[in-house]
Amino acid sequence: MPPIHPAFVHFPIALVTFAVIADLVGHWRNSNSWRAAGLGSLFGAAVGAIGAVAAGYYDMGRATLAETHEYVHIHMTIGWVLLGVVVGLTLWRWRIYHRPQPRIGVAYLLAALLALGITFFQGWYGGELVYSQGAGVAAAGKGTEPRSAGYNRLVTVSRRLGAETGGHEEQEETGH
Repeated sequence: MPPIHPAFVHFPIALVTFAVIADLVGHWRNSNSWRAAGLGSLFGAAVGAIGAVAAGYYDMGRATLAETHEYVHIHMTIGWVLLGVVVGLTLWRWRIYHRPQPRIGVAYLLAALLALGITFFQGWYGGELVYSQGAGVAAAGKGTEPRSAGYNRLVTVSRRLGAETGGHEEQEETGH
């Protein structure tokens, strides 16, 4: 059976993106229909994120992740953080929507933009794992750049996040 996590992740990415856009438009145009679309999309994103996390765990248990195991765990941790952020944002947005005057404030919009940034980062990081390192797929060596370039980006991000890379420093230096 092929990995199922990739089929799930596109829904929360797209729905978080649309929710933020809809809420921004709803805020600027004072439009209830845009605000309702934002809330509905955010609910869908939360459900989709739960599915993406579950599918990620399922795939991680079946994949051979020898060289990428530590990075997949970073991706998993960020996924849990993102799930919490999206669920929290959804609850916040639900409370706003059910006020007598459901105006979206600047604090919420800033939090939503932060959630969108984390969503984009998580998507990029997962893409790096798959497309530059072959995590969860049979590496075919058909990428658009050397594997070491993607590896070096993963190491840089991991270090900035304060994560241990499990002794792969020699691989970084040699590019293998």
